[in-house]
Amino acid sequence: MNSAQANPALMQLEDIVLPQQISQWPMAPGYWILAALVIGITIAMVVKLKRDKKYHAPRKAALDVLNQLDIASPQYATEVNSLLKRTAMSYFPRQDFAKLDGNHWFAWLELRLPKQHHGQIGLLLNKRYQSQGLSQAETKQLQRLAHVFLAKSARLTALNPNELPPSMIAKQNDKEDSCSQ
Repeated sequence: MNSAQANPALMQLEDIVLPQQISQWPMAPGYWILAALVIGITIAMVVKLKRDKKYHAPRKAALDVLNQLDIASPQYATEVNSLLKRTAMSYFPRQDFAKLDGNHWFAWLELRLPKQHHGQIGLLLNKRYQSQGLSQAETKQLQRLAHVFLAKSARLTALNPNELPPSMIAKQNDKEDSCSQ
């Protein structure tokens, strides 16, 4: 005997009505905002990566050229100096760097080098016009300093004469005084 036949009140009951399935669409406004943020951040990251790649392209090309230079060449220091200057001119106005030489140039180069290398690149590059030139150890040191300078991925800072260390300015002034006498 069936229970419905046993109890006629059960026959009057209707089937259980299930609620409608909740649709995924339209999404809640929070999900739209989240999707917009994710898309925006992704686009911003892609644009930044492309800009960084474009910005660092001359520096990386200079690093490749540095690796191809003949370290045994007597003109190595001149070639390195020229390479560093061309790299600087690819980032900043030519008129700021083309005429730059001596202590101001060396001071600007040192701004990008770690503190333990300060005072070295200027001494080495000054020897490029001397008759003895660079020794083999000095040539390797210059190569290492140029590599450190070019491999650093931080952005180059513009030349600002006010940022030069006072010792560099004093040396430059002494040099100018001796030339004028």
